Amino acid sequence: MPQTSSESNRPIPAVIVSRPGIMQQSLRSSLAACPVIVVVASFGDGLTTLNHLTQFNPGILIVDSNLLDEEIDALIAAVKVNQPTIRCLVFLKSTQQEMRMLAAGADAVTLRDVSAPQLQTILARLVQAARPSEA
Repeated sequence: MPQTSSESNRPIPAVIVSRPGIMQQSLRSSLAACPVIVVVASFGDGLTTLNHLTQFNPGILIVDSNLLDEEIDALIAAVKVNQPTIRCLVFLKSTQQEMRMLAAGADAVTLRDVSAPQLQTILARLVQAARPSEA
């Protein structure tokens, strides 16, 4: 079914996965400035996220690296198996995590200190990939 103009302008729902605290608040604030997405929920761990993901039906999953690498790996792998249309963005503490997160199935990775214009570019690319393609 072709995508209507209003569908292509509608923000994509996003879920944040980050331990409660300053980083989760920072992510919410940064993403609030991005008109292409709307944060619909935040969770502090991977298991809680998986248990509630279908309730929120996000197009994008934003994961912070303040979770254990193994928890992020398991979360992304489960999302890609159960809901492969969800795009996953992982915020990294260091570039050393990059290859591991991409191998786990992340669609995009970026350092936590990404500039606002760079973040806008990454999110725009993920939003485009998350939208149903026009038939």
